Amino acid sequence: MSLKTFWENYKRCKRQKKSGLSFPVRDKIHGVKFGDYQGALAQSRKGDDLQLVHVPLPEYPHNTYVYNISLNRILGYLSKELAEKLVYIFGEGFCLDGEVHEIIGGPPLKYHGAYILVHEDNVLMENCNLTHLYE
Repeated sequence: MSLKTFWENYKRCKRQKKSGLSFPVRDKIHGVKFGDYQGALAQSRKGDDLQLVHVPLPEYPHNTYVYNISLNRILGYLSKELAEKLVYIFGEGFCLDGEVHEIIGGPPLKYHGAYILVHEDNVLMENCNLTHLYE
């Protein structure tokens, strides 16, 4: 391990401790009523691999999409509070692995939703470029 890598890992660990996050983090997906997210959630299953990608937007600088790898579709986004902490820990443009922890809602309820687990690594996808999905 190079000195630079060691130093980056050390700073990340300090930020994580200061933020109070302990991985894996459980969170609810937000924004599930918009776009085509309901269809993607209806097809998702517990244990599906996810990629969490930070894509800052002018009005939402901490915007982090939740992307289902097997479906090749966005499910929603992370809460502002969690996204802010993840940007603080990992920096802008981060990509993290996750998984569907629990699917909620659906018939007889009007909307589907999901709880996810956010992991602190990125081993599922080499390329985190998802611009084809949200442009």
